[in-house]
Amino acid sequence: MSSFRYLSIASLIKDRIKQGIYPEDRKLPSIRALAQELGVSKGTVIRSYEQLEDDGLIRAREKSGFFPLPQHLQRNNSKRPEAILSQQQKDALRPHRVDNKSLGIHIVRSAGRTDQVALGSANPCASFFGVKRLYRILQQQIRKELSELEHGYLSHYQAPPGDPVLCQQVSLQLAERSITTAPEEIIVTNGAQAAITLALQSTTKEGDIVLIQSPCFYGILQCLEALNRKVIEIPQSSDGGPDINILSSVLTEAQAQHWPVKAIVIQPTVHNPSGQSMPLNARKELLTLARQYDLAVIEDDVFAEFSEQSPQLPSLKALDSDNRVLFCSSVSKTLTPKIRIGWLVAGRWHEQCQHFQFVSKMGLPAHTQKALGLWFEAGLMKRHLRQIKRQYHQRQQLFNQAMAHFWPDNIKHISPDGGFLIWIQLPEKMNSLPLYQWAQQQQINITPGPLFSSQGDHQDYIRINFAMFQNQPEYLQAMDKLGKQIRYMTGQ
Repeated sequence: MSSFRYLSIASLIKDRIKQGIYPEDRKLPSIRALAQELGVSKGTVIRSYEQLEDDGLIRAREKSGFFPLPQHLQRNNSKRPEAILSQQQKDALRPHRVDNKSLGIHIVRSAGRTDQVALGSANPCASFFGVKRLYRILQQQIRKELSELEHGYLSHYQAPPGDPVLCQQVSLQLAERSITTAPEEIIVTNGAQAAITLALQSTTKEGDIVLIQSPCFYGILQCLEALNRKVIEIPQSSDGGPDINILSSVLTEAQAQHWPVKAIVIQPTVHNPSGQSMPLNARKELLTLARQYDLAVIEDDVFAEFSEQSPQLPSLKALDSDNRVLFCSSVSKTLTPKIRIGWLVAGRWHEQCQHFQFVSKMGLPAHTQKALGLWFEAGLMKRHLRQIKRQYHQRQQLFNQAMAHFWPDNIKHISPDGGFLIWIQLPEKMNSLPLYQWAQQQQINITPGPLFSSQGDHQDYIRINFAMFQNQPEYLQAMDKLGKQIRYMTGQ
């Protein structure tokens, strides 16, 4: 692709350095000279030099140009600190299959019960103006289709990639986040999880290994289990995102053992369940490792619009220099999960993903796609996001106040970067599964930590959804009951 020409030029320069054509003690060709030699723009050469500088192969000297780094400095510059791991940790970082289907299905089904206090499932509040406006547009679209039906117009499949208006609007939305993609490169899916499934089907095969961050959204785990992929869980760093040093060590071991590691699934911004966002330098390091080990990077961006960081961190797709990031998102968290519309920007795997979508779905309902496209076209997204972010921030404050009042002092949590989920650590050695089972009997819905691991880890954690939380008796009574039960189970 012409937009990635600078990468091939960077590779050419790297080869010339290795061959001694560009000696260590000699200045590299000037930007102008190399641009003229290769018939490219000066901007392309600048990007090539910057890429090599990021990779630790050359360095810039002020007012002197670029120079190759000596080989011993190249090795030191590229070497990462080796993760110091116990044998138990090393054993946990070996490939294994996922097996949490029964627990996951039980929890998802229980979340749909209307007789419970909803603190568990990651469903947004649907009572906002933007959601109501979307349903009015949907009603108008259905009436239009009924009118067409009465006039004898034939119905048709909305074949992939999707409704043209919706794809155009998603393309414009992504452009505001520095993700440049043409409307025809967007594949409309049945939500973000369907997009992730398509991405996994296209980049991996049965028995391949997929890297995941731990904790990991249980929907991704269920998808990997259904597709019969093996996983390696990379522990989360304290700053958010997978621990890059451990990730590097795992990839080194995988290469030595000839493990078929093909992809990593990552939620870098407002991660579910932790609510944390991955730092910028870690995002760049992850992409460098992906290039080094030729991994597909499947980015789950479904909560990113909630981020409170200003300016917002770039997505992995926005940083993607060689089209290896498959970008998955939807409106299930920002609007409503009932619409079931998501999208996939599949990069170099576009054709495979579109084929899988066609043979498995043929297409999605045209009226919902058209309605969402018209909703975006009406310019409602920014106003809607301002409203829901303000409301969720207020509800988080109410929840924090209730937690401080009703729950023990030794409860720990990290304030999320945005959204409506909070990841809570219970008192030491407490198991959240018995607490979950007790809460079910009390008509209270929470989500236990082991659901977010393929190995049953995070037993002392629960995830809480505060999207609907208010200072109303049913919520305050639920918090009071949970606090008393936690004290009882820990002997406080």
